[in-house]
Amino acid sequence: MAEVQTPVAEPVSSTPPAPKRTNEQKKKTKALIKRIVSIILVLAILAAGGYAVWYFVFAERDTVNAGKPIFDTAYIGSINSSVRGYGSANAKNSASIVLTQSGVVDQVFVTQGQVVNEGDPLYVISSEAAQEAYRQKQDAMAKLQEEMDALQKSRSGLTITAPHAGQLIEVTDIKVGDPLSEGFKIARVVDNTKLKLSLYYSYAYESDIYIGKEVTVSVPVLMRDLTGKVEKINKVRMVTPEGGVNFEVVIVVDNPGTMTEGMAATASMTDAAGSPIFPYADGSFVYYQTTTIATKAAGPVETLADLMNYADVSAGQVLVVQGTSSVDELIRAKQEQLDAAQEDLDRTAKELENFSAVSPISGAVVAMSLTEGMEVQAGTTAITIADNSVMTVNIQVDDRNRQYINVGDEIALNDYYGNSYIGVVDSIAVIGENQNGVTVYPAVLRVDNPSGTLMGGYGLNYNFITSQSENCILIPSGDIRYYTPEGAEEPQGVVFVQLQEDRDPPAVTIPVEELPTDLAKQMPKGCVAVPVETGLTNEGQAEIKSGLTEGDMVWNSTPKEDGNYSSWD
Repeated sequence: MAEVQTPVAEPVSSTPPAPKRTNEQKKKTKALIKRIVSIILVLAILAAGGYAVWYFVFAERDTVNAGKPIFDTAYIGSINSSVRGYGSANAKNSASIVLTQSGVVDQVFVTQGQVVNEGDPLYVISSEAAQEAYRQKQDAMAKLQEEMDALQKSRSGLTITAPHAGQLIEVTDIKVGDPLSEGFKIARVVDNTKLKLSLYYSYAYESDIYIGKEVTVSVPVLMRDLTGKVEKINKVRMVTPEGGVNFEVVIVVDNPGTMTEGMAATASMTDAAGSPIFPYADGSFVYYQTTTIATKAAGPVETLADLMNYADVSAGQVLVVQGTSSVDELIRAKQEQLDAAQEDLDRTAKELENFSAVSPISGAVVAMSLTEGMEVQAGTTAITIADNSVMTVNIQVDDRNRQYINVGDEIALNDYYGNSYIGVVDSIAVIGENQNGVTVYPAVLRVDNPSGTLMGGYGLNYNFITSQSENCILIPSGDIRYYTPEGAEEPQGVVFVQLQEDRDPPAVTIPVEELPTDLAKQMPKGCVAVPVETGLTNEGQAEIKSGLTEGDMVWNSTPKEDGNYSSWD
């Protein structure tokens, strides 16, 4: 019989649903994750550190010739050494007007920045104080001149002469060498060639007596009559005891040589009718002229005439000559005072002109502080005018470079704005000045500035060549290394030259073992160390006086692993 199979049903899973996670279980899960991350980070750091130790300690690397060396070719050229410095520009010709007194501005004719010509009016200021100061100095100058004139006159009076002909009387006893003061009386000189007789006549004869009328002069002591003339009539009123009124008549008579002062005399004349006219009383003679001779200035007696009482002298005869030392000293001192006063007066006159000023030069008004109606005080700088067509630049050169600059040299200049100028050395000090332990020589450069682009106060850089070499071997100055050989006092320059198949090796080289270790490590493969003597250097280039020839390949640097081509040293 057939086998009957009973189908078996698939068993149904009896796993219960997962229960929900509690908060405590969630916190434990997060902490576990953090620990796993921390372990991974620590393992990464340890791995990196181990690699670094292996790389820097145990790995074999070529630290000197890492990368392809760079070489420079020695070439023939020229090089110069120059001095650079700084100076400031100023107008060669400028003028400022400073007021010396206070005042009030009446008019202003220019403005700041305006170009003016010499002689153009600038402004007018009223200043009574300035006018008064000028007047006072004029008066002081006039007084000094009067004093000088008096001294000059007294100097001319040091030679004492007879003022007129006559006789000496009352002579003072003096001798050569005696110091005489001003006003010292030497003698009197009397003109006894004529004598004067003063008589009084009644006014009744006023119309009969006139100047020039001839009279008869009677001298009783000589018992003789002389002819005289009326020289002067004085209409005085001399009243006699009898009540008569008389006037004075002065009669002059020539001295025959026997008459003298004090002799009694009288004179008679006739009226128009021929009747005689007599004086009220007799008179006595006096000398026609008497003059006291005295010194006009102080000074010692240098020469002396034979001075005696009653000695005859002629007009202009030299009697005494005094020395001039004392008065000359006074004149010199007075002249110094006059010169100083004149200078002061001229300065005050110039200052007075500043109150009604005209432009002293042609140029531009660079500063103006005046406005009409304003009160200005003494010391105010009213205006400044500068002629910028020619400028000056003051520079200083130290003692090392003084020999390279001379008057007439041209020096290149440039300003902050890129403008270039040429300065010509106008002057340079012969004796230097010490500044902070350095000797410097001030110099002045002249700069023609017709366009006016260079302004006062601009800063300028200067540059002039101190030395130059032509047709010399040049390489970049950075290619030269220096070290001090054992026992040497000066550093030795050395370059690394590449050996080339088509060129002879350098004649002189330095064995690598003689180089300092750090320098030896720098030398690339295929190079030799060559000592060089350097000359001029400038920005980036150096002159090689010995050690290299044109075409030599000189090591410059080796690129580092990061691509930086700067030198390893």
